[in-house]
Amino acid sequence: MRQISLLGASLEIGTGLLTQVGERITSLEPRARKAFLLTDRNCARYAREVKSGLEARGLETVLLAIPAGEIQKRLSTAARIYDRLARAGIERRSAFVAVGGGVVTDLGGFVASTWMRGLPLFLVPTTLLAQVDAAIGGKTGVNLPQGKNLVGTFYQPRAVFCDPAVLRTLPPREFTGGLGEVVKYGMIRDAELLPFLERNIDAVREQKAETLEEIVFRCASIKAEVVSQDEREGGLRAILNYGHTVGHGLEAAGGYRRFHHGEAVALGMEAEAIIALEMGIAPLETLAVQNRLLKLCGLPTRTRGLPRRKVLEAMRLDKKTAEGRLRFVLPEAAGRVRYGVEVSPDLVAAALRTVSS
Repeated sequence: MRQISLLGASLEIGTGLLTQVGERITSLEPRARKAFLLTDRNCARYAREVKSGLEARGLETVLLAIPAGEIQKRLSTAARIYDRLARAGIERRSAFVAVGGGVVTDLGGFVASTWMRGLPLFLVPTTLLAQVDAAIGGKTGVNLPQGKNLVGTFYQPRAVFCDPAVLRTLPPREFTGGLGEVVKYGMIRDAELLPFLERNIDAVREQKAETLEEIVFRCASIKAEVVSQDEREGGLRAILNYGHTVGHGLEAAGGYRRFHHGEAVALGMEAEAIIALEMGIAPLETLAVQNRLLKLCGLPTRTRGLPRRKVLEAMRLDKKTAEGRLRFVLPEAAGRVRYGVEVSPDLVAAALRTVSS
């Protein structure tokens, strides 16, 4: 097992780690007498394993499995969870454990951070996207119809437990979507990650445990290093949003149903690299390297029937917009980006036209 420290949180990564989660939680939070497990119906099998581990160590454990899907990441679902917490008698010393993908860890983190002003939070991400990104860094949130993650908090978990073995049961589209975030890390901070992916693409597709563990560790290390310098996104942490300004707009415009988050990020990176090329920030080679890796990973770089007006409207509500002006993270080269770049709406619209052609 490999460990990374992040602002008091312990990021633990290892194949087979799921069976040790109950023991690790009781070790890190010895005062807890109760635990509340949030999961979705796709991940209930993993949550039940964690529940058994907690109960074997004497914790009274309540499990709530919500329907799966981004549509659940909303205030009405949070209210339902609050009601269940109240009926279960969950108090400040109780452990809150979220077992699932990015929807569950974001939603669970938001609820844990606001129930009684904060419960000890433990995350068990079960998707590639969550293990490399969503569950790391302390961002929590829910969506509104107007945009993604508009209501949220910064709240660090006590620990995040990443077991790459659970990724083997992911549907192909879910696994492939997570690779969008992996490519993002190569583009923003670790240029060597891109040829590593290219050399090991067969092992990635076959979901070899050793290769996945290395990918999760490298991506988690990058995020931990960035977040430790800028926990609340005052500067450097903005680089983690590469591809997300357009990507979040795509998700909102598609009603959080049309695009998987990783697919939207891939399309967002393509559009934002095109913007960088047009502004003279990045050479054509940078766009070509990124495009090749996205395609190699099975991710989209073009889409049809894009509701461009809706995407632009959603982007104007994005948290990265300042005083109504669109600001972007744009690549300069593989492994290096520039953040806070103001881009004209006309240029954004032109990039959207390109990726929807």
